[in-house]
Amino acid sequence: MLLKDDLVLLHAPSVYDFRKMLRVPSPVADLVPSGPVFEMYPVGFPFMGEYLERHGIRTRIVNLAVRMLENSRFDARRFISHLKPEAFGIDLHWLPHCHGAIEIARLCKELHPEIPVILGGYSATILHRELMEEYPEIDFIVRGDSTEEPLRKLMSFIISENCEISSIPNLVYRSRMGTIAATGLETAPADLSYLGNSYVYMLRSALRHADIRGIRPFKGWWSYPITTSITCRGCSQNCYFCGGAASTMKSCLGRRKVSFRTPDSIGRDIRTIKNITGAPVFIIGDLMQGGRDYAWAVLEEIGKASPRNHIVFELFKPAPVEFFEKIAGNVANFDFEISPQTHDEEIRGQVITPYGNRELENNLEWCLEAGCGKFDVFFMIGLSGQTAESVMDTVDYCDYLLEKFGIRLNPLIGPFAPFVDPCSPLQVSAGEYGFKLLFESVEEHRSALTNPNWRDWLGYETKWLSRQGIVDVTYEALLELNRIKGRHAQISPEYMENMEAILRENIVLLGRADRAMEIGDLKRRRAEMEKVKIEADELMDRSLMVKEEIEWPVSGPRFRYFGILRLLVSSCINRDAAE
Repeated sequence: MLLKDDLVLLHAPSVYDFRKMLRVPSPVADLVPSGPVFEMYPVGFPFMGEYLERHGIRTRIVNLAVRMLENSRFDARRFISHLKPEAFGIDLHWLPHCHGAIEIARLCKELHPEIPVILGGYSATILHRELMEEYPEIDFIVRGDSTEEPLRKLMSFIISENCEISSIPNLVYRSRMGTIAATGLETAPADLSYLGNSYVYMLRSALRHADIRGIRPFKGWWSYPITTSITCRGCSQNCYFCGGAASTMKSCLGRRKVSFRTPDSIGRDIRTIKNITGAPVFIIGDLMQGGRDYAWAVLEEIGKASPRNHIVFELFKPAPVEFFEKIAGNVANFDFEISPQTHDEEIRGQVITPYGNRELENNLEWCLEAGCGKFDVFFMIGLSGQTAESVMDTVDYCDYLLEKFGIRLNPLIGPFAPFVDPCSPLQVSAGEYGFKLLFESVEEHRSALTNPNWRDWLGYETKWLSRQGIVDVTYEALLELNRIKGRHAQISPEYMENMEAILRENIVLLGRADRAMEIGDLKRRRAEMEKVKIEADELMDRSLMVKEEIEWPVSGPRFRYFGILRLLVSSCINRDAAE
Protein backbone atom coordinates (compact mmCIF):
# COMPACT_ATOMS: atom_id res chain seq x y z
CA MET A 1 0.00 0.00 0.00
CA LEU A 2 1.36 3.41 -0.98
CA LEU A 3 1.91 5.89 1.80
CA LYS A 4 -0.19 9.04 1.72
CA ASP A 5 1.56 12.19 0.48
CA ASP A 6 1.86 15.01 2.99
CA LEU A 7 2.26 17.75 0.38
CA VAL A 8 1.32 17.79 -3.30
CA LEU A 9 2.97 20.57 -5.29
CA LEU A 10 0.82 21.50 -8.29
CA HIS A 11 1.93 23.50 -11.29
CA ALA A 12 -0.96 25.10 -13.15
CA PRO A 13 -1.13 26.29 -16.76
CA SER A 14 -1.13 30.04 -17.20
CA VAL A 15 -4.87 29.91 -17.95
CA TYR A 16 -7.32 27.29 -16.71
CA ASP A 17 -8.86 25.73 -18.78
CA PHE A 18 -7.01 26.95 -21.89
CA ARG A 19 -8.28 23.93 -23.86
CA LYS A 20 -11.81 25.33 -23.86
CA MET A 21 -10.83 28.87 -24.86
CA LEU A 22 -10.00 30.53 -28.14
CA ARG A 23 -6.33 31.48 -27.91
CA VAL A 24 -4.57 32.35 -31.13
CA PRO A 25 -0.89 31.24 -31.01
CA SER A 26 1.46 33.95 -29.82
CA PRO A 27 5.24 34.44 -29.83
CA VAL A 28 5.39 35.34 -26.12
CA ALA A 29 6.94 31.98 -25.16
CA ASP A 30 8.87 31.23 -28.35
CA LEU A 31 12.25 31.87 -26.72
CA VAL A 32 11.80 29.47 -23.76
CA PRO A 33 11.37 25.67 -23.77
CA SER A 34 7.77 25.80 -22.56
CA GLY A 35 4.80 26.83 -24.69
CA PRO A 36 2.33 29.71 -24.37
CA VAL A 37 0.63 28.09 -21.37
CA PHE A 38 4.00 28.37 -19.56
CA GLU A 39 3.92 24.75 -18.49
CA MET A 40 7.46 24.65 -17.05
CA TYR A 41 7.36 24.53 -13.25
CA PRO A 42 9.88 26.51 -11.16
CA VAL A 43 13.34 25.01 -10.72
CA GLY A 44 12.77 25.32 -6.98
CA PHE A 45 10.09 22.61 -6.91
CA PRO A 46 12.53 19.64 -6.95
CA PHE A 47 14.73 21.27 -4.32
CA MET A 48 11.68 21.74 -2.09
CA GLY A 49 10.61 18.15 -2.61
CA GLU A 50 14.04 16.77 -1.82
CA TYR A 51 14.45 18.92 1.30
CA LEU A 52 11.03 18.08 2.68
CA GLU A 53 11.40 14.35 2.05
CA ARG A 54 14.79 14.39 3.72
CA HIS A 55 12.97 15.78 6.77
CA GLY A 56 10.23 13.16 6.73
CA ILE A 57 7.55 15.06 4.79
CA ARG A 58 6.39 13.03 1.78
CA THR A 59 6.13 15.35 -1.20
CA ARG A 60 4.84 14.83 -4.73
CA ILE A 61 5.19 17.15 -7.75
CA VAL A 62 2.43 17.14 -10.37
CA ASN A 63 2.71 19.24 -13.51
CA LEU A 64 -0.97 19.73 -14.29
CA ALA A 65 -0.13 22.01 -17.21
CA VAL A 66 1.76 19.28 -19.06
CA ARG A 67 -0.90 16.69 -18.30
CA MET A 68 -3.56 19.02 -19.71
CA LEU A 69 -1.46 19.88 -22.77
CA GLU A 70 -0.62 16.33 -23.72
CA ASN A 71 -4.03 14.76 -23.13
CA SER A 72 -7.18 16.61 -24.14
CA ARG A 73 -9.21 14.16 -22.02
CA PHE A 74 -7.20 14.67 -18.85
CA ASP A 75 -9.65 15.86 -16.19
CA ALA A 76 -7.84 18.06 -13.66
CA ARG A 77 -10.90 18.20 -11.42
CA ARG A 78 -11.19 14.44 -11.24
CA PHE A 79 -7.44 14.03 -10.74
CA ILE A 80 -7.36 16.50 -7.83
CA SER A 81 -10.47 14.93 -6.29
CA HIS A 82 -8.50 11.69 -5.78
CA LEU A 83 -5.61 13.43 -4.01
CA LYS A 84 -5.76 13.47 -0.21
CA PRO A 85 -2.60 15.18 1.07
CA GLU A 86 -2.22 17.19 4.24
CA ALA A 87 -1.75 20.31 2.07
CA PHE A 88 -1.60 21.52 -1.52
CA GLY A 89 1.21 23.78 -2.69
CA ILE A 90 0.81 25.92 -5.83
CA ASP A 91 3.43 28.15 -7.45
CA LEU A 92 2.66 31.72 -8.44
CA HIS A 93 6.19 32.59 -9.43
CA TRP A 94 5.70 34.76 -12.52
CA LEU A 95 2.55 36.80 -13.02
CA PRO A 96 1.41 35.02 -16.24
CA HIS A 97 0.32 32.15 -13.96
CA CYS A 98 -2.08 34.31 -11.96
CA HIS A 99 -5.17 32.91 -13.71
CA GLY A 100 -4.31 29.22 -13.60
CA ALA A 101 -2.74 29.23 -10.13
CA ILE A 102 -5.76 30.83 -8.50
CA GLU A 103 -8.23 28.65 -10.40
CA ILE A 104 -6.38 25.51 -9.30
CA ALA A 105 -6.34 26.82 -5.72
CA ARG A 106 -10.10 27.39 -6.01
CA LEU A 107 -10.59 23.87 -7.37
CA CYS A 108 -8.55 22.33 -4.55
CA LYS A 109 -10.58 24.21 -1.94
CA GLU A 110 -13.88 23.34 -3.60
CA LEU A 111 -13.04 19.62 -3.71
CA HIS A 112 -11.22 19.48 -0.36
CA PRO A 113 -12.39 22.36 1.83
CA GLU A 114 -10.55 20.95 4.84
CA ILE A 115 -7.11 20.77 3.13
CA PRO A 116 -4.96 23.94 3.33
CA VAL A 117 -3.78 25.59 0.12
CA ILE A 118 -0.31 27.19 0.13
CA LEU A 119 1.02 29.61 -2.49
CA GLY A 120 4.65 30.55 -3.07
CA GLY A 121 6.92 32.23 -5.61
CA TYR A 122 8.09 35.74 -6.46
CA SER A 123 4.69 37.11 -7.51
CA ALA A 124 2.94 35.48 -4.56
CA THR A 125 5.54 37.02 -2.25
CA ILE A 126 5.23 40.53 -3.64
CA LEU A 127 1.43 40.52 -4.00
CA HIS A 128 0.72 38.52 -0.83
CA ARG A 129 -1.67 40.97 0.81
CA GLU A 130 -3.87 41.44 -2.25
CA LEU A 131 -3.95 37.68 -2.86
CA MET A 132 -4.99 36.90 0.72
CA GLU A 133 -7.60 39.67 0.77
CA GLU A 134 -9.21 38.86 -2.58
CA TYR A 135 -8.96 35.06 -2.79
CA PRO A 136 -10.22 33.17 0.28
CA GLU A 137 -9.23 29.84 -1.28
CA ILE A 138 -5.62 30.69 -0.38
CA ASP A 139 -4.83 29.74 3.23
CA PHE A 140 -1.09 30.47 3.39
CA ILE A 141 1.61 32.21 1.38
CA VAL A 142 5.24 31.32 1.97
CA ARG A 143 7.38 34.26 0.92
CA GLY A 144 10.92 34.55 -0.40
CA ASP A 145 13.23 32.77 -2.82
CA SER A 146 14.36 30.04 -0.39
CA THR A 147 11.26 28.63 1.23
CA GLU A 148 12.39 25.08 1.99
CA GLU A 149 12.76 25.57 5.76
CA PRO A 150 9.73 27.85 6.27
CA LEU A 151 7.66 25.35 4.27
CA ARG A 152 8.98 22.47 6.40
CA LYS A 153 7.93 24.31 9.55
CA LEU A 154 4.53 25.14 8.08
CA MET A 155 3.96 21.50 7.10
CA SER A 156 4.98 20.40 10.57
CA PHE A 157 2.39 22.81 11.98
CA ILE A 158 -0.31 21.57 9.58
CA ILE A 159 0.40 17.92 10.32
CA SER A 160 0.82 18.08 14.10
CA GLU A 161 0.44 21.70 15.28
CA ASN A 162 3.64 21.27 17.26
CA CYS A 163 4.64 24.93 17.08
CA GLU A 164 3.13 28.39 17.18
CA ILE A 165 2.20 29.56 13.69
CA SER A 166 3.52 33.01 14.51
CA SER A 167 7.00 31.50 14.93
CA ILE A 168 7.21 30.33 11.30
CA PRO A 169 9.27 32.82 9.25
CA ASN A 170 8.32 34.15 5.81
CA LEU A 171 4.66 33.25 6.35
CA VAL A 172 1.39 35.02 5.55
CA TYR A 173 -1.73 33.53 7.14
CA ARG A 174 -5.17 34.28 8.54
CA SER A 175 -5.37 34.61 12.28
CA ARG A 176 -8.16 33.04 14.30
CA MET A 177 -9.88 36.42 14.19
CA GLY A 178 -9.83 36.28 10.40
CA THR A 179 -7.29 39.08 9.97
CA ILE A 180 -4.28 38.72 7.68
CA ALA A 181 -1.03 38.31 9.58
CA ALA A 182 2.55 38.10 8.33
CA THR A 183 5.74 37.00 10.05
CA GLY A 184 9.13 38.50 9.22
CA LEU A 185 10.81 37.83 5.89
CA GLU A 186 13.81 36.38 7.67
CA THR A 187 14.89 33.35 5.66
CA ALA A 188 17.16 34.11 2.69
CA PRO A 189 20.14 31.84 3.45
CA ALA A 190 23.60 32.81 2.29
CA ASP A 191 24.75 29.20 2.57
CA LEU A 192 22.99 26.99 0.02
CA SER A 193 24.75 23.77 1.00
CA TYR A 194 21.48 22.48 2.45
CA LEU A 195 20.11 21.98 -1.07
CA GLY A 196 20.28 18.29 -1.89
CA ASN A 197 20.33 16.16 -5.03
CA SER A 198 17.02 17.13 -6.62
CA TYR A 199 17.46 14.75 -9.57
CA VAL A 200 17.64 11.66 -7.41
CA TYR A 201 14.55 12.88 -5.56
CA MET A 202 12.65 13.27 -8.84
CA LEU A 203 13.61 9.77 -9.99
CA ARG A 204 12.49 8.26 -6.69
CA SER A 205 9.27 10.24 -6.76
CA ALA A 206 8.44 9.07 -10.28
CA LEU A 207 9.10 5.47 -9.22
CA ARG A 208 7.07 5.73 -6.01
CA HIS A 209 4.02 7.20 -7.71
CA ALA A 210 4.46 5.28 -10.99
CA ASP A 211 4.08 8.70 -12.60
CA ILE A 212 6.73 9.93 -15.02
CA ARG A 213 4.14 12.17 -16.68
CA GLY A 214 3.53 14.32 -13.63
CA ILE A 215 7.15 15.40 -13.17
CA ARG A 216 7.97 16.37 -16.76
CA PRO A 217 8.83 20.08 -16.88
CA PHE A 218 7.34 20.86 -20.31
CA LYS A 219 5.52 19.30 -23.24
CA GLY A 220 7.94 17.38 -25.43
CA TRP A 221 10.48 16.88 -22.63
CA TRP A 222 10.39 13.11 -23.13
CA SER A 223 11.91 13.55 -26.61
CA TYR A 224 14.17 16.45 -25.55
CA PRO A 225 15.02 15.96 -21.84
CA ILE A 226 17.08 19.10 -21.26
CA THR A 227 18.12 19.58 -17.63
CA THR A 228 19.44 22.45 -15.51
CA SER A 229 21.92 23.18 -12.77
CA ILE A 230 21.24 26.33 -10.78
CA THR A 231 24.31 28.22 -9.56
CA CYS A 232 22.85 30.78 -7.20
CA ARG A 233 19.88 32.52 -5.65
CA GLY A 234 19.53 36.22 -6.18
CA CYS A 235 21.07 38.29 -8.96
CA SER A 236 23.82 40.88 -9.23
CA GLN A 237 22.13 42.64 -12.17
CA ASN A 238 19.30 45.17 -12.10
CA CYS A 239 17.63 44.68 -15.49
CA TYR A 240 14.66 47.02 -15.38
CA PHE A 241 12.03 44.54 -16.60
CA CYS A 242 12.90 41.69 -14.23
CA GLY A 243 11.07 40.72 -11.04
CA GLY A 244 14.27 39.00 -9.93
CA ALA A 245 16.43 42.11 -10.30
CA ALA A 246 18.87 42.95 -7.51
CA SER A 247 16.76 45.86 -6.23
CA THR A 248 13.60 43.73 -6.25
CA MET A 249 15.32 40.92 -4.36
CA LYS A 250 16.45 43.40 -1.71
CA SER A 251 13.21 45.37 -1.31
CA CYS A 252 10.61 42.62 -1.74
CA LEU A 253 12.17 39.19 -1.26
CA GLY A 254 14.52 39.70 1.66
CA ARG A 255 17.71 38.84 -0.24
CA ARG A 256 20.39 41.49 0.09
CA LYS A 257 23.11 39.76 -1.91
CA VAL A 258 23.59 36.82 -4.22
CA SER A 259 24.15 33.42 -2.61
CA PHE A 260 26.10 30.84 -4.60
CA ARG A 261 26.00 27.09 -4.59
CA THR A 262 29.37 25.49 -4.06
CA PRO A 263 31.36 24.38 -7.10
CA ASP A 264 31.31 20.75 -5.96
CA SER A 265 27.49 20.76 -5.73
CA ILE A 266 27.30 21.93 -9.35
CA GLY A 267 29.80 19.23 -10.28
CA ARG A 268 27.57 16.72 -8.47
CA ASP A 269 24.62 17.87 -10.58
CA ILE A 270 26.61 17.27 -13.77
CA ARG A 271 27.75 13.81 -12.66
CA THR A 272 24.18 12.86 -11.78
CA ILE A 273 22.73 14.22 -15.01
CA LYS A 274 25.29 12.58 -17.29
CA ASN A 275 24.32 9.22 -15.76
CA ILE A 276 20.67 9.89 -16.56
CA THR A 277 20.71 11.44 -20.03
CA GLY A 278 22.80 12.66 -22.94
CA ALA A 279 20.64 15.78 -23.25
CA PRO A 280 21.98 19.32 -22.76
CA VAL A 281 22.50 20.84 -19.32
CA PHE A 282 21.69 24.54 -18.91
CA ILE A 283 23.77 26.27 -16.23
CA ILE A 284 21.42 28.85 -14.71
CA GLY A 285 23.20 32.07 -13.80
CA ASP A 286 26.30 33.76 -15.17
CA LEU A 287 29.28 32.07 -13.49
CA MET A 288 31.20 35.35 -13.57
CA GLN A 289 28.71 36.81 -11.05
CA GLY A 290 30.68 34.99 -8.38
CA GLY A 291 34.03 36.33 -9.57
CA ARG A 292 36.90 34.75 -11.44
CA ASP A 293 37.91 32.29 -8.71
CA TYR A 294 34.38 31.00 -8.34
CA ALA A 295 33.87 30.61 -12.08
CA TRP A 296 37.19 28.81 -12.46
CA ALA A 297 36.39 26.43 -9.58
CA VAL A 298 32.98 25.56 -11.06
CA LEU A 299 34.50 24.89 -14.47
CA GLU A 300 37.14 22.63 -12.93
CA GLU A 301 34.43 20.63 -11.15
CA ILE A 302 32.51 20.28 -14.41
CA GLY A 303 35.76 19.18 -16.04
CA LYS A 304 36.24 16.46 -13.40
CA ALA A 305 32.76 15.15 -14.21
CA SER A 306 33.81 14.77 -17.90
CA PRO A 307 30.33 15.10 -19.40
CA ARG A 308 29.73 14.45 -23.08
CA ASN A 309 26.48 16.40 -22.76
CA HIS A 310 26.34 19.87 -24.24
CA ILE A 311 26.80 22.27 -21.33
CA VAL A 312 25.06 25.60 -21.95
CA PHE A 313 26.33 28.74 -20.23
CA GLU A 314 24.71 32.16 -20.02
CA LEU A 315 26.32 35.58 -19.88
CA PHE A 316 24.72 38.63 -18.28
CA LYS A 317 27.43 40.84 -19.76
CA PRO A 318 30.62 40.29 -21.77
CA ALA A 319 33.37 38.23 -20.15
CA PRO A 320 37.19 38.23 -20.54
CA VAL A 321 38.77 36.01 -23.18
CA GLU A 322 40.26 33.80 -20.45
CA PHE A 323 36.76 32.70 -19.45
CA PHE A 324 36.14 31.07 -22.81
CA GLU A 325 39.61 29.52 -22.84
CA LYS A 326 38.95 28.04 -19.40
CA ILE A 327 35.65 26.57 -20.56
CA ALA A 328 37.26 25.07 -23.66
CA GLY A 329 39.89 23.43 -21.45
CA ASN A 330 37.28 21.77 -19.22
CA VAL A 331 34.16 21.14 -21.27
CA ALA A 332 34.12 19.01 -24.43
CA ASN A 333 30.81 20.33 -25.79
CA PHE A 334 29.64 23.79 -24.81
CA ASP A 335 27.18 26.41 -25.99
CA PHE A 336 26.33 29.95 -24.90
CA GLU A 337 23.62 32.56 -24.75
CA ILE A 338 23.57 36.29 -24.06
CA SER A 339 20.78 38.88 -24.16
CA PRO A 340 21.98 42.31 -25.38
CA GLN A 341 18.26 43.10 -25.93
CA THR A 342 18.91 45.61 -28.76
CA HIS A 343 21.57 46.70 -31.22
CA ASP A 344 21.18 50.27 -29.92
CA GLU A 345 23.78 50.88 -27.21
CA GLU A 346 21.91 53.86 -25.76
CA ILE A 347 18.67 51.92 -25.36
CA ARG A 348 20.58 48.93 -23.99
CA GLY A 349 22.13 51.12 -21.31
CA GLN A 350 18.68 51.88 -19.90
CA VAL A 351 17.62 48.24 -19.80
CA ILE A 352 20.60 46.26 -18.54
CA THR A 353 24.20 46.78 -17.43
CA PRO A 354 25.54 48.87 -20.30
CA TYR A 355 28.14 47.52 -22.72
CA GLY A 356 29.05 48.25 -26.31
CA ASN A 357 28.59 46.24 -29.49
CA ARG A 358 32.37 45.92 -29.82
CA GLU A 359 32.50 44.15 -26.43
CA LEU A 360 29.63 41.91 -27.50
CA GLU A 361 31.26 41.04 -30.80
CA ASN A 362 34.62 40.36 -29.13
CA ASN A 363 32.88 37.82 -26.90
CA LEU A 364 31.17 36.19 -29.84
CA GLU A 365 34.51 35.91 -31.66
CA TRP A 366 36.43 34.57 -28.65
CA CYS A 367 33.74 32.07 -27.74
CA LEU A 368 33.27 30.69 -31.24
CA GLU A 369 37.02 30.44 -31.78
CA ALA A 370 37.27 28.49 -28.50
CA GLY A 371 34.92 25.86 -29.94
CA CYS A 372 31.40 26.94 -28.91
CA GLY A 373 28.84 24.84 -30.76
CA LYS A 374 26.05 27.44 -30.84
CA PHE A 375 25.81 30.96 -29.44
CA ASP A 376 22.23 32.25 -29.00
CA VAL A 377 21.87 36.04 -28.97
CA PHE A 378 18.49 37.31 -27.72
CA PHE A 379 16.89 40.62 -28.66
CA MET A 380 13.68 42.10 -27.23
CA ILE A 381 10.78 44.16 -28.61
CA GLY A 382 8.99 46.83 -26.53
CA LEU A 383 11.86 48.59 -24.77
CA SER A 384 12.19 52.20 -23.66
CA GLY A 385 13.06 54.40 -26.63
CA GLN A 386 12.48 51.58 -29.10
CA THR A 387 10.48 52.47 -32.21
CA ALA A 388 9.35 50.13 -34.97
CA GLU A 389 12.26 51.42 -37.05
CA SER A 390 14.69 50.63 -34.22
CA VAL A 391 13.34 47.07 -33.98
CA MET A 392 13.95 46.51 -37.68
CA ASP A 393 17.45 48.01 -37.31
CA THR A 394 18.06 45.30 -34.69
CA VAL A 395 16.98 42.71 -37.26
CA ASP A 396 19.48 44.22 -39.71
CA TYR A 397 22.12 43.86 -36.98
CA CYS A 398 21.24 40.15 -36.77
CA ASP A 399 21.96 39.92 -40.51
CA TYR A 400 25.31 41.61 -39.93
CA LEU A 401 26.19 39.21 -37.08
CA LEU A 402 25.37 36.17 -39.20
CA GLU A 403 27.47 37.54 -42.05
CA LYS A 404 30.40 38.16 -39.70
CA PHE A 405 30.30 35.07 -37.50
CA GLY A 406 28.47 32.40 -39.48
CA ILE A 407 25.59 30.13 -38.60
CA ARG A 408 26.90 28.95 -35.23
CA LEU A 409 25.69 32.34 -34.07
CA ASN A 410 21.92 32.18 -33.60
CA PRO A 411 20.11 35.54 -33.31
CA LEU A 412 16.59 35.47 -31.88
CA ILE A 413 14.00 38.18 -31.27
CA GLY A 414 10.69 38.33 -29.43
CA PRO A 415 8.33 40.62 -27.52
CA PHE A 416 8.81 41.73 -23.95
CA ALA A 417 5.54 40.25 -22.79
CA PRO A 418 3.00 39.84 -21.47
CA PHE A 419 3.25 41.70 -18.14
CA VAL A 420 5.61 44.00 -16.30
CA ASP A 421 6.91 42.05 -13.30
CA PRO A 422 5.65 43.35 -9.94
CA CYS A 423 8.22 45.34 -7.99
CA SER A 424 10.66 45.35 -10.92
CA PRO A 425 12.44 48.67 -11.48
CA LEU A 426 10.18 49.21 -14.49
CA GLN A 427 6.98 48.61 -12.51
CA VAL A 428 8.15 50.90 -9.71
CA SER A 429 9.11 53.78 -12.05
CA ALA A 430 7.16 53.08 -15.24
CA GLY A 431 6.67 56.74 -16.18
CA GLU A 432 10.39 57.48 -15.99
CA TYR A 433 11.01 54.79 -18.60
CA GLY A 434 8.21 55.97 -20.89
CA PHE A 435 5.88 53.09 -20.04
CA LYS A 436 2.16 53.19 -19.32
CA LEU A 437 0.94 50.28 -17.19
CA LEU A 438 -2.54 49.14 -18.17
CA PHE A 439 -3.39 46.70 -15.35
CA GLU A 440 -3.13 47.19 -11.62
CA SER A 441 -4.96 44.44 -9.75
CA VAL A 442 -4.33 40.70 -9.93
CA GLU A 443 -7.87 40.29 -11.23
CA GLU A 444 -7.19 42.66 -14.14
CA HIS A 445 -4.18 40.56 -15.09
CA ARG A 446 -6.24 37.38 -14.78
CA SER A 447 -8.96 38.76 -17.03
CA ALA A 448 -6.46 39.91 -19.67
CA LEU A 449 -5.06 36.40 -20.05
CA THR A 450 -8.43 35.05 -21.22
CA ASN A 451 -8.44 37.20 -24.38
CA PRO A 452 -7.96 35.46 -27.76
CA ASN A 453 -5.48 38.04 -29.06
CA TRP A 454 -2.12 38.30 -27.29
CA ARG A 455 -2.18 42.05 -27.92
CA ASP A 456 -4.81 42.23 -25.18
CA TRP A 457 -2.62 40.31 -22.75
CA LEU A 458 0.01 43.04 -22.82
CA GLY A 459 -0.10 44.96 -19.56
CA TYR A 460 1.78 47.95 -20.90
CA GLU A 461 2.44 50.21 -23.84
CA THR A 462 5.24 52.69 -24.38
CA LYS A 463 5.57 56.25 -25.67
CA TRP A 464 7.03 54.74 -28.83
CA LEU A 465 4.86 51.66 -29.43
CA SER A 466 1.19 50.94 -28.71
CA ARG A 467 0.08 47.41 -27.93
CA GLN A 468 -0.99 46.88 -31.54
CA GLY A 469 2.26 48.46 -32.66
CA ILE A 470 4.21 45.90 -30.63
CA VAL A 471 2.22 43.08 -32.25
CA ASP A 472 2.68 44.45 -35.77
CA VAL A 473 6.42 45.03 -35.55
CA THR A 474 6.93 41.67 -33.82
CA TYR A 475 5.56 39.81 -36.84
CA GLU A 476 7.45 42.08 -39.24
CA ALA A 477 10.67 41.34 -37.35
CA LEU A 478 10.03 37.59 -37.12
CA LEU A 479 9.25 37.33 -40.83
CA GLU A 480 12.38 39.26 -41.82
CA LEU A 481 14.67 37.37 -39.41
CA ASN A 482 13.29 34.09 -40.75
CA ARG A 483 14.21 35.17 -44.30
CA ILE A 484 17.67 36.30 -43.16
CA LYS A 485 18.34 32.92 -41.57
CA GLY A 486 17.19 31.24 -44.76
CA ARG A 487 19.56 33.37 -46.86
CA HIS A 488 22.48 32.43 -44.62
CA ALA A 489 21.46 28.73 -44.79
CA GLN A 490 21.08 28.63 -41.03
CA ILE A 491 17.68 27.05 -41.60
CA SER A 492 16.55 24.94 -44.54
CA PRO A 493 14.39 26.38 -47.32
CA GLU A 494 11.57 24.07 -46.21
CA TYR A 495 11.78 25.29 -42.61
CA MET A 496 11.88 28.92 -43.74
CA GLU A 497 8.80 28.47 -45.94
CA ASN A 498 6.87 26.62 -43.23
CA MET A 499 7.73 29.28 -40.64
CA GLU A 500 6.69 32.07 -42.99
CA ALA A 501 3.36 30.33 -43.58
CA ILE A 502 2.80 29.87 -39.84
CA LEU A 503 3.51 33.53 -39.08
CA ARG A 504 1.24 34.77 -41.85
CA GLU A 505 -1.57 32.43 -40.82
CA ASN A 506 -1.13 33.68 -37.27
CA ILE A 507 -1.63 37.28 -38.39
CA VAL A 508 -4.78 36.33 -40.32
CA LEU A 509 -6.21 34.41 -37.35
CA LEU A 510 -5.62 37.34 -35.00
CA GLY A 511 -7.67 39.53 -37.34
CA ARG A 512 -10.44 36.94 -37.57
CA ALA A 513 -10.54 36.62 -33.79
CA ASP A 514 -10.87 40.40 -33.45
CA ARG A 515 -13.73 40.50 -35.96
CA ALA A 516 -15.48 37.55 -34.29
CA MET A 517 -15.39 39.35 -30.95
CA GLU A 518 -17.19 42.32 -32.54
CA ILE A 519 -20.18 40.29 -33.79
CA GLY A 520 -23.26 41.52 -31.94
CA ASP A 521 -25.38 38.40 -32.25
CA LEU A 522 -24.21 36.05 -29.47
CA LYS A 523 -25.02 32.83 -31.36
CA ARG A 524 -23.18 33.98 -34.50
CA ARG A 525 -20.24 35.21 -32.42
CA ARG A 526 -19.85 31.85 -30.68
CA ALA A 527 -20.11 29.97 -33.98
CA GLU A 528 -17.41 32.10 -35.62
CA MET A 529 -15.14 31.91 -32.58
CA GLU A 530 -15.46 28.12 -32.61
CA LYS A 531 -14.34 28.06 -36.24
CA VAL A 532 -11.34 30.23 -35.42
CA LYS A 533 -10.54 28.05 -32.40
CA ILE A 534 -10.35 24.89 -34.51
CA GLU A 535 -7.82 26.55 -36.81
CA ALA A 536 -5.95 28.16 -33.91
CA ASP A 537 -5.55 24.81 -32.12
CA GLU A 538 -4.18 23.23 -35.29
CA LEU A 539 -1.80 26.14 -35.81
CA MET A 540 -0.66 25.87 -32.19
CA ASP A 541 0.57 22.32 -32.82
CA ARG A 542 2.39 23.37 -36.00
CA SER A 543 3.92 26.38 -34.25
CA LEU A 544 5.96 24.10 -31.97
CA MET A 545 8.55 23.83 -34.74
CA VAL A 546 9.91 27.22 -33.62
CA LYS A 547 11.41 25.44 -30.59
CA GLU A 548 13.94 23.78 -32.88
CA GLU A 549 15.78 27.11 -33.11
CA ILE A 550 16.52 27.19 -29.37
CA GLU A 551 17.44 23.53 -28.93
CA TRP A 552 20.97 22.22 -28.40
CA PRO A 553 22.21 18.78 -29.50
CA VAL A 554 21.64 15.60 -27.52
CA SER A 555 24.93 13.70 -27.16
CA GLY A 556 24.16 10.00 -26.91
CA PRO A 557 20.95 8.39 -25.67
CA ARG A 558 18.07 10.53 -24.42
CA PHE A 559 17.89 8.33 -21.33
CA ARG A 560 20.50 6.03 -19.82
CA TYR A 561 18.28 3.47 -18.15
CA PHE A 562 21.05 1.45 -16.47
CA GLY A 563 22.47 4.67 -15.06
CA ILE A 564 19.04 5.63 -13.72
CA LEU A 565 18.70 2.21 -12.12
CA ARG A 566 22.13 2.48 -10.48
CA LEU A 567 21.27 5.90 -9.07
CA LEU A 568 18.01 4.63 -7.63
CA VAL A 569 19.65 1.59 -6.04
CA SER A 570 22.48 3.71 -4.65
CA SER A 571 20.08 6.29 -3.22
CA CYS A 572 18.02 3.57 -1.52
CA ILE A 573 21.15 2.05 0.02
CA ASN A 574 22.37 5.45 1.23
CA ARG A 575 18.95 6.28 2.67
CA ASP A 576 18.74 2.98 4.54
CA ALA A 577 22.25 3.49 5.90
CA ALA A 578 21.34 6.99 7.10
CA GLU A 579 18.23 5.68 8.85
